[in-house]
Amino acid sequence: MTTEFSSGSDWEQSSGPLIERNALEADCWPNSNDVAGKDDLAPGLHPIQAIGPKADRPELVCGVLVSYNATLDRGVLNIAPGFISRHYIANVLTYNAGTPNTWSGTLTAGQVVYVDDSDDLAAGVTLSLSPLNDAGAANPIAGVVWRCQDEEPDADIGGANTDPYPRSFTGNDATYYLEACVMLWPAAS
Repeated sequence: MTTEFSSGSDWEQSSGPLIERNALEADCWPNSNDVAGKDDLAPGLHPIQAIGPKADRPELVCGVLVSYNATLDRGVLNIAPGFISRHYIANVLTYNAGTPNTWSGTLTAGQVVYVDDSDDLAAGVTLSLSPLNDAGAANPIAGVVWRCQDEEPDADIGGANTDPYPRSFTGNDATYYLEACVMLWPAAS
């Protein structure tokens, strides 16, 4: 499993739509500002972040970090519904007494994913399948699992493709992660 937020050249899976907004790092979560063991926001990393006070959850805008200025502790986030980018998703469905309790064995296209600030998730992971975090607070909806450009059945990109969904996690008896594309579609949009 990765130990950093999504980076590299293939994080962006759609060229639009774009609605870019500046946000202070202090207003974005989960990251190392508020969750021990999470990654720092840094140039070149592209996590999905919730924007705004945690007290307002789950009705928060979510966005994908497009760029980050470490000197100003300020990022530019794309908050446009329909934007598709690649992220790590935890298979956690529920928590009990602060620890993951049930897990999904598969990930399907169209499945809802949530911004999850639970400290049980690996450093590079901000998304899970759980509507509640490890403290029982409601997680904001980030969007839905979507096919990456090279996963579209019979698409020109990457040749003739077969639908890879549903995809299997390593198991459904512990916390596992898959890298998958997510179409940003927060409930607050």
